[in-house]
Amino acid sequence: MKKLLAGRKFATVLTSLGAFVLLTTLTSNPTLGATSQPTWESYHKQGKENFERENLDASAKAFEKALDCAEKFPENDPRMGKTLNNLATVYERLGKNNEACKSEEMAVEAGDKNMSADDPKLMQRVDFLSTLYLKTNQFQKGEKTVLRYLAYVEKTKGKDDKEVARVLDNLVVCLHAEKRSKEAEPHCKRALKIYEQTTGEESRLVARTLSALAGLQMDQDKLNEAEVTSTRARVLFEKIYGKRDVNTAVALASLAEIKAKKGEKEEADVLFKQALAILRKGKSAQSIKVTESVSKVYEDLLGKPATAAEPTKGKKAH
Repeated sequence: MKKLLAGRKFATVLTSLGAFVLLTTLTSNPTLGATSQPTWESYHKQGKENFERENLDASAKAFEKALDCAEKFPENDPRMGKTLNNLATVYERLGKNNEACKSEEMAVEAGDKNMSADDPKLMQRVDFLSTLYLKTNQFQKGEKTVLRYLAYVEKTKGKDDKEVARVLDNLVVCLHAEKRSKEAEPHCKRALKIYEQTTGEESRLVARTLSALAGLQMDQDKLNEAEVTSTRARVLFEKIYGKRDVNTAVALASLAEIKAKKGEKEEADVLFKQALAILRKGKSAQSIKVTESVSKVYEDLLGKPATAAEPTKGKKAH
């Protein structure tokens, strides 16, 4: 009996010792006792995968965690700029333009430190930052980045490339917003010429650029030039979109404004009413906003409440 009890005590010691050894092994071996910590690569991969699946909130959170990891890397590590750029892209898709702008500013700053001046990926960041500046009404900063990207595109693609015209469009927006229409006009004309050569004289891009040019000319009281330009734009919009389209209505309103400023108020009145008749059929928030804007211009220039065109005689409303 004593031997049996002694044997049981010895077994108990062995069992305790075995448990201690096993516990020590589990604690000291990270592959057994705990999962490995997520890395920048894993978070970045999660961000990309969620972005591709349109899970934008999840994508943003993953890239934010990747950014936390990247902040611990050595200075000028390229992964920092890459993460910031991807995070800015997601923020922009989420409508968080201010956050996107701040992230992309840092992405460009990081790229300037560890990428060559003409690196295509860095220039893509600069172009994206320009767009974000325009969206957040930071037009002075936007002008600088637009000019930087414009110089790159002219150097790599040539001065008459379609991409040059697109960048010139952004430059025109910046200058017009700063009330520098005189400076903007030659850039707009240059963009128009490029679009005519690369997309045809009756393309949507030509119509849109003509409309912008007419606005710049009107700002400078070049009303005769503006009328010719605006008339051409209206004809193209009608041909491309149809007579009842919102784009055509805006072109009609622009031409009406020019005629009103020239003192041709009867013609302006007819055009304004035609535009409003089209616009008031729209139910979207954008249509309502444009209708309100056109109505205000109508009232300011013609001094009477804005009304749509009257129904054709002989027809009764049902």
